[in-house]
Amino acid sequence: MRAQSWIVLAAFTGLTMAGGIYIAQEAGNSDVQKRAQALEARQPQAISPHGDSTRQARDRVLELAVKYLETYGETIHNPSTQAQLYNERRALIDADPGNGAQLFRDAVETAFPDTAAQILTLMANLDRYHEWLDDNELRLQALQPLQRETELWQQREALFGALASQIWGEEASFLEEKSQRFQQAVSNLEESGELQLTELAHQLHTSAEEIYGSDMTRQFAGSGALGHALFSLDSVQSHLQQLPPDQRQQTITDLRRQFGYPEDALERMAKQDQIREEKWQNGNAYMEKRQDLSRRLAGEELESELNRLREEHFGIAAPTIAREEEEGFYRFERPRRYGLN
Repeated sequence: MRAQSWIVLAAFTGLTMAGGIYIAQEAGNSDVQKRAQALEARQPQAISPHGDSTRQARDRVLELAVKYLETYGETIHNPSTQAQLYNERRALIDADPGNGAQLFRDAVETAFPDTAAQILTLMANLDRYHEWLDDNELRLQALQPLQRETELWQQREALFGALASQIWGEEASFLEEKSQRFQQAVSNLEESGELQLTELAHQLHTSAEEIYGSDMTRQFAGSGALGHALFSLDSVQSHLQQLPPDQRQQTITDLRRQFGYPEDALERMAKQDQIREEKWQNGNAYMEKRQDLSRRLAGEELESELNRLREEHFGIAAPTIAREEEEGFYRFERPRRYGLN
């Protein structure tokens, strides 16, 4: 399984990044070609895999160095380009397990003396990354795509830090492009003020499927992302605010059902909505009494009454509310977003 792990990564992410198959860019007419030509004319004296000092081995190192220089030399200082060498290294090791790693090292040090140490360090970290993929292959395959993508990025950032976004930049750009398209679709729906709520939900779901595909859209629905997008629309909130409480809750539940939530999940979310509603009613009552106290009292007397009022309405959460208010934050002055908070 280990020898196949770099191929499995492509199946995991749907992209061929740092362990997939790359299409190399041809080097332009530049100093890189001149360096490659100089290498071709050179006869290395001390470059060879361990235990093999033959002319054939030296020629092989030189051949690889010229190939790497011509293929990757123009952008070798970029981590994403350096990561593309991982395929070259794995191919050498697969073909010659005893000497492949040293052959690659010698070729890289010959082609890129200034960046060889950086490249070899990156190769070692990519080895660790693929070992992690091997160890977690079955578990990752069992995850939903969205969960799998999250875990992959967490591991990449743990091993590579800020370099992760550069090494897998094309993949990040691919996901960002989809996110921007979806946000634009949401904005377009926001501007369609005449659509009924059920039609808005349908259009949102359709847009998500067109952009992300059916599998990812089901995950978005299951994670609450689609519902969050729908209930974040001002037009939806405006409609919900005009409804009586019972009808409003039924409408919210119907919209969620339209996204495919099972009945047990709908029941849990409705209970959560009820808890939120009770908190807001309690909070609004507190704010009315607070404003009345602030008009009538001042100084220590006001602070004493506010402490009593907070304990009356929030119990053990009263100190938290007090700290928030000291910092100028009043949670019940935030906009009420039905279905969200």
